[in-house]
Amino acid sequence: MKAFFRRLEATHLNGLGVALGVAGTHVLVGSLFGETAGLAAVGGAVCASLTDVPNPPQRVFKRVLPAALAAGVVTLGVALAHGSLALTVALVAVVAFLSLMTLAWGLRAGPLSFSPVLALVFAMAWDRTASHVPALEHALWVTLGGCVYALWARAAATVLRHRLRALALVSALRATEQRMRSRAARIAGAVGGEQARIRLSIADDVVLADALQAARDQVFAARRSPRSRKQTDLVLGLIELRDLLLASRLDTELLGQDFPGRQWRSALADTLRQLAGVLGELAHAIAFDTPLPDVSADAWRAQLAARLAAVSAPPGDSRNHLVSALETRLGHMMDDVAAMVARQARTDDVDSPWTPQKLAPFVSPEGWPLAALRPHLNLQSNVMRHALRSALALSFAYGLGASLPWAAHPFWLMLSVAVVLRGNLEQTLSRRNERIIGTVQGCLLVLVLAHVEWVPALSVIFIAAVGVAHAYVNRRYRVAATAATLMALLQPLMLDPSSHPFIGERLADTVIGAGLAWLFSFVLPSWERATVPRLAEQLRGTLARHAGNMLQWLPSPEAQLAQRVSRQQAYTALAALAAAAQRTRVEPESVRLPEAEIESALSHGYRLMALLGAVQHQVQRRSARLDAAKAENSLPLARKACVDVLNDEPGAAERGADPADIPDGDAGAWPEHLGQQDLTPWLLRRLRLCRIEAREFVAALNQLQAR
Repeated sequence: MKAFFRRLEATHLNGLGVALGVAGTHVLVGSLFGETAGLAAVGGAVCASLTDVPNPPQRVFKRVLPAALAAGVVTLGVALAHGSLALTVALVAVVAFLSLMTLAWGLRAGPLSFSPVLALVFAMAWDRTASHVPALEHALWVTLGGCVYALWARAAATVLRHRLRALALVSALRATEQRMRSRAARIAGAVGGEQARIRLSIADDVVLADALQAARDQVFAARRSPRSRKQTDLVLGLIELRDLLLASRLDTELLGQDFPGRQWRSALADTLRQLAGVLGELAHAIAFDTPLPDVSADAWRAQLAARLAAVSAPPGDSRNHLVSALETRLGHMMDDVAAMVARQARTDDVDSPWTPQKLAPFVSPEGWPLAALRPHLNLQSNVMRHALRSALALSFAYGLGASLPWAAHPFWLMLSVAVVLRGNLEQTLSRRNERIIGTVQGCLLVLVLAHVEWVPALSVIFIAAVGVAHAYVNRRYRVAATAATLMALLQPLMLDPSSHPFIGERLADTVIGAGLAWLFSFVLPSWERATVPRLAEQLRGTLARHAGNMLQWLPSPEAQLAQRVSRQQAYTALAALAAAAQRTRVEPESVRLPEAEIESALSHGYRLMALLGAVQHQVQRRSARLDAAKAENSLPLARKACVDVLNDEPGAAERGADPADIPDGDAGAWPEHLGQQDLTPWLLRRLRLCRIEAREFVAALNQLQAR
């Protein structure tokens, strides 16, 4: 049994916890107050469970209780409007609008935004089957069910907190492993076409950013203990490794495509794959409590040095200096990977300077401040447009469903629109197709289950469907749609096993609802083009702050903390632009973002991040081999030039073009590295490249906005 649970991922554990919590709520409330109260409490528990996602225990109540209270209020509203189509349609519009406006608080509000809509569906279904229950009493049972579930969710989060933190680390390790393998493929030239390489890099960077943030939220918010300090060190190590991995993209294209160049590339790529394999083994060790991998940075260095030395390069080939520099960069990655494994192997408690106060800025924000709504109270806001679009779509769907020949379940049509209509066209199209396929699969399963007339068995299947739908709603929506169909069609069978499930009606409502959601996605559309000015301004600002923080000589501990904060902000801003680049590919061609321009902006943005990281790593790790006077003079000049360009100061590009009186065309040449004690020329070269990339990045953003 223990081995089985170790194979469960965080979403599986979460789904299992939701199923047990809903079942427990039903049993507890039903045994104390009767079956009618228990059934009403189940609706509140399911609505509250939507917001119960893997989180530290201290965050549970702030997310689950608002959903429970909203479910009770919506249930009361539906009961009061019962019998009047006009009032019900108006209620649907108001609830949909207010629910979707919660997206002003960001992605963490996604589950909360759907909870009141689901409460609408449950309340409408209840009025059909048990309208004899007084409105206020029903709403109170629903609220009680949500609150009971919130207690369960907090208890489950406390019990599972160690496992969820470990699984968050495993996900971050595997995402880093995948990013390292894709980087190795790019170095080796195994990915066809420049555009294909960029798209793969964008996708991997988005996944890695999400995984690292999930790990921060779980680990950094944990109470300080020997275990959490060890986990914190691992997350910080992965963040530093991402910077080194990003810097590994620098200069490799200068190796060329001749035979020696390909051999060098192959050796570097194989080393990256070897390090990726170690990260995979470390993830497996943490997930399944198996022995840690045996590592040796010295052995890795010797293997890489032997392979590089075996390359048949022409005598005096200047690329040998570049290869030596690239070998050193990989050596830093070897050290960091070996240090991560060694830290996990230690049994003593090592004190850490990372206090909860220092880690707090890296954790996702929590709470629901009303000030977050203010920027979205206009039609230029995508949140406002989506809220209005959804209000129109859901109210129209309910009105249409009430006028169809099978008007018994108009809320099914409304629900289909609600789950398919997303804030952007890409997700809407994906949901549309997956919803239809999942509904067909669910209906086929119900045809089989209709022959089961034992209510306890149907109840168990219903509870299992609740957990599966919760576990897969953001992962494989087709599975979630199948489970949701089981939930909807099993309810009548549980009340009357001899009845016939409404399969034809369910299929028709799903197809019509999916079509309506697709059509309404063109009402007040939220095209990605409209987000570019905001994203561009955010990117320039975050990269300017990051450049100002990074281009410093021997920064203080406070300055190093500021570097980490600005680095996270810059990665987040780049990930937002990368996500827009992915979503725009399914939009109408007339409004689609130009692919070449957006990929150019991302390429220059990530390259600038790589250069800034490389500069600071050289300052921190190789300061003894730098000329302090030259570095202290050059860093402020480069910092001012980059910050001015990124802040779009008038004439900044011309003033900062060449403070060292070295033509930009010479920036691609590499200084000597083999046997060189003074590495200052490499620092100066990177500073020149920082200025070039800052100008290229701003130019790419301007060109993107001009299209």
